[in-house]
Amino acid sequence: MLSDQQEKKLKNKLEKAKKSLEDQLLKFAKADLKKKGNYKTKFPKIGYQADENAQEITEYEQSISLEHNFENELKLIQKALRKMDKGKYGICESCKKEIPYGRLEIRPQSLLCIACKSKKEKGA
Repeated sequence: MLSDQQEKKLKNKLEKAKKSLEDQLLKFAKADLKKKGNYKTKFPKIGYQADENAQEITEYEQSISLEHNFENELKLIQKALRKMDKGKYGICESCKKEIPYGRLEIRPQSLLCIACKSKKEKGA
């Protein structure tokens, strides 16, 4: 069971990570007003020459990939914060055992213990 001090420290980490991801997303995407938590990558405008158009497409594709990764990470952070508010934070979603503080300290948005995460990655 996490102490109040540990939970406060982890909540602070989660909130800082959330803010950082949102700030990074806004550098190349805008918030989707129709779907909460979704962003739309802005298409870069570099120029009108063929090589500039190719560069625009390359940058856009990279930004879309980055946007999806950031959105997924942001969803995990938001889910962890909701669990914290409900008093269910730090419990593995698979085996229902407590996630060790050391794991949460390194990755506070973890929803699975290491054993269950390993099983999931192996497809078991």
